[in-house]
Amino acid sequence: MDVRLLWAGVWFTAQNGDAESLLSEAARAGLHLSAVSPAPGGFSGRCAAWQYRNLAALARKRRVRLRIQTRTGLYFRLRPFLRRRGLWVGVLLFVPLLVWSQDLVWAVDAGSLTTGQRARAEAILREQVQLMPGSAVTQEKLAAGEYALLQSGEFSWASLNFLDGRLVVEAAAAKPVPDIAVGKADGVFAKAAGTVIRTNLVSGTMLAAPGQAVEAGQLLIGTSRTERDGTPIYEPAAGAVFAQFDWESTQEEPLKITAKQLTGKLFSKRVISTNGQRISLPSWKPFSEETALVTTRHIQPDILGFGLPFSVEETTYSEQTEQEIPYTEEQALALAKLHSLQALFNAYPDAAFVAQKEDISVENNILYYRVVYTIVANICAEQTAAESEKLSAAVYACFSVLLPGRSACPQPFGPARSGRTDTWCGRSGRRPRSWGPRHGVFPAPFCRG
Repeated sequence: MDVRLLWAGVWFTAQNGDAESLLSEAARAGLHLSAVSPAPGGFSGRCAAWQYRNLAALARKRRVRLRIQTRTGLYFRLRPFLRRRGLWVGVLLFVPLLVWSQDLVWAVDAGSLTTGQRARAEAILREQVQLMPGSAVTQEKLAAGEYALLQSGEFSWASLNFLDGRLVVEAAAAKPVPDIAVGKADGVFAKAAGTVIRTNLVSGTMLAAPGQAVEAGQLLIGTSRTERDGTPIYEPAAGAVFAQFDWESTQEEPLKITAKQLTGKLFSKRVISTNGQRISLPSWKPFSEETALVTTRHIQPDILGFGLPFSVEETTYSEQTEQEIPYTEEQALALAKLHSLQALFNAYPDAAFVAQKEDISVENNILYYRVVYTIVANICAEQTAAESEKLSAAVYACFSVLLPGRSACPQPFGPARSGRTDTWCGRSGRRPRSWGPRHGVFPAPFCRG
């Protein structure tokens, strides 16, 4: 089989005239005919498409009628596309565009993360580093993106890799820091009066017992105790004291309020982001943006599930107006109860209810709600930042008051100054190997008087 026929060939029939002499003349002219077979009134055969014109000229001289039956070959299959100039223009534009887009993010692959982690990671990369579909990728941006993910506190480690237009995000959620019983340097005091139900000592000395009535401000957990040999032991006070007491809340809820309500009118503004450029699309504004409710979402367009290297930021503005909303007494009462419970659990998150007493009245379109909850909760005052600093100072202080004959060192943690010789004393009189509490005892530094 002639290989040239695979590119472009024609099947034809030759009828009437001197068909037999046409075959001889075609052979003398160097025209290669194949698959020649007799046909009514002549013959049929096959030749290369570019030889058919010469064969037709010879046939006209001998009054032979040629008719093309079928066109075969790759050329005739591609010819409809070759005639489309727009297709070739598109190819010429697509090739350099494809080369240019090799450094653009086409898609963000965060399959190893949960839905919530992926949303937070994409928001961090988009807002802080400008890494999103359509943005150019550099090694500096990848390093900055990893740093931003770690600095957010959401992840314990993060890795960004750019491969074939995909930004692969790998990260691990940050593990919560375990709670360490720091305790208080000056003891734990009660923030409410009540009757002790149960206690839970973590560190220090428990000074309250179940069934005991305590007052607000009373010391519940102490920070020191003395061993049999008279050696003082200092421990930060930490623990919980659960007591039963009454907690009162008063709420005022109006029966008419003025609030913003959506009217149903809205419009959207879209911004296309690609390669660090932002292109705003025109939009029509039927109302002012200042008083509207604004919601923003980011969209990555795709074709048949294949993401395109740009993103669209769509901001929707919903019109809202102030309207007067009436409340029934039942609705206002429900809000008052809700606000009271919120205040209670803000003050005592672990509160357990025992009983409650309510007082409800309505005056001048205002509902007054007073409730007294009898609860069981932890009444220990919370540790503050100032108290934590006080604890650190107390731990490293010289306890000269408790050990007579010793004076506090002016520089307990520094070298000897001005010819003074400082002696570091723990329980055994030896310099401790490390600073800080050891087995519940802190070897305090002292110097001789």
